[in-house]
Amino acid sequence: MANARTAHRGVDEGDIRGAAAAAPRATIGAAALETLQAQDLQCVVRDTAAALSCTVAVSLPALKLTAQWPPAATDADALRSVERYALALMADAATPRPPELPHVVPVRAGAELLGAAAAVSTGCICSDTDGWLEAAAAAVAAAVAALMRHTAGESSAHAKRSLLLMFEEREQVDPDALLTAAERLGYDFSAGGFAVGVMLERGSSVDVNLFNDAGLFAEVAQGRLMGLVPRRPGDGQEQAARSLASLRESVAVGNVILSSAPAGGAQLQRALLESAILTELLADDRAQLTGQDDTYRLLVGILIREPDELYALHARTVAALEAYDAAHDTELKHTLEQFLAHHGSTTETAEAMSLHRHTVGYRLARVHDVSGLSPYESEGRERLSLGLKAKRILLAEERRLARLGRALDGAARASGPGGPATTQ
Repeated sequence: MANARTAHRGVDEGDIRGAAAAAPRATIGAAALETLQAQDLQCVVRDTAAALSCTVAVSLPALKLTAQWPPAATDADALRSVERYALALMADAATPRPPELPHVVPVRAGAELLGAAAAVSTGCICSDTDGWLEAAAAAVAAAVAALMRHTAGESSAHAKRSLLLMFEEREQVDPDALLTAAERLGYDFSAGGFAVGVMLERGSSVDVNLFNDAGLFAEVAQGRLMGLVPRRPGDGQEQAARSLASLRESVAVGNVILSSAPAGGAQLQRALLESAILTELLADDRAQLTGQDDTYRLLVGILIREPDELYALHARTVAALEAYDAAHDTELKHTLEQFLAHHGSTTETAEAMSLHRHTVGYRLARVHDVSGLSPYESEGRERLSLGLKAKRILLAEERRLARLGRALDGAARASGPGGPATTQ
């Protein structure tokens, strides 16, 4: 135990970071959140639990951090006891340990109390359990100190961008953890919020710091900003839209996409995904997106909830046209798009495509033959229009995922081999 105590209490910040680096790597989204959440804490708790062969929990209420090992092994009541004791300690350092926690020690950073570390199950094999916990508490304090210095050196813009990228990832980390991370950056989404996508005008740039008062914003790619705007009690979409319209005029940005309704909790991720996909659609001139197109929003909602349904819609409508065009070097799909864009007028379509009206008519007849849907009939025209929109959304989602992948890969390279550890 003496060697173990020396090893723990003698660690410096490099040792703590090294212990984290030795664990398997997470996705960059999880890794960024780990930086915000001090997941080096998890490494210390894991090692202490392994040494004691029992469940160990640490609660740091001031930092809104809790860690335990093994994961999910702690009885909920026992974990709440650790959290209550940690809070009591911070209010009164002389608070006696509760009877249900025979092995618990305070976690201190100098004279400041951060919380408590406890063995919360029976069967510890070490006779000096409290000694091990004291050593773990010292290591936790060192890890927190390292985190604070690291976070202080990290630019606010980078932290915001990392957090928004995490919101965009489909493999969702704990939504409460995301909201807590946002709160640490100064944004309170307890009353919900709106997701915003901004497409800048081509070749233009904007200082994202101008958006700080509006909400949590970051430039996630060249010419694209994403943001989450906290909802104040009583605010509706109209108020958010007015605020963003004023912001748009003041910084001369391009199109702005606002999520269709205020969202709270885990729904903020869905709202951000909706806005991100709709913003990506703005890059497609054929989408003719006004920012409030209900049809596109409905189809994007299907993509988010049931992506197979959107793929099926595409397969049942315009996929055959795409295959036919690829095999025969024709332009049936493009002709259909022009026909729908010109409100079903063969004459206007012919003029726009510099074709004879009969040529357009022949192509539209082939559209009917190949797809089984007539562009001249209201039902067929509607289904073909939905299929074209579905395809544009699927392509927009491919571009969004490619952008997100590049951003995450770049962040992973920047973090290097000594980046944060996987959350276990």
